Amino acid sequence: MREYVIEYTHDEMGDMTFRTSKWAHDEKGAIRLLLQKNPDRLGNCIFKRGGTGRIISVADITSE
Repeated sequence: MREYVIEYTHDEMGDMTFRTSKWAHDEKGAIRLLLQKNPDRLGNCIFKRGGTGRIISVADITSE
């Protein structure tokens, strides 16, 4: 498994950028742990804990 850092914005919080880390097999799996359903074609998404936002970036930070 690999560790991914996901940067995202939350529509209700204004211009703030948030960052979380998730352990998963691939980038899509890490994003699925954060979201209720996959992002739409415009990049908008619904988070598991409620609210909407946008995924900015997903980076693999696992050191080998």
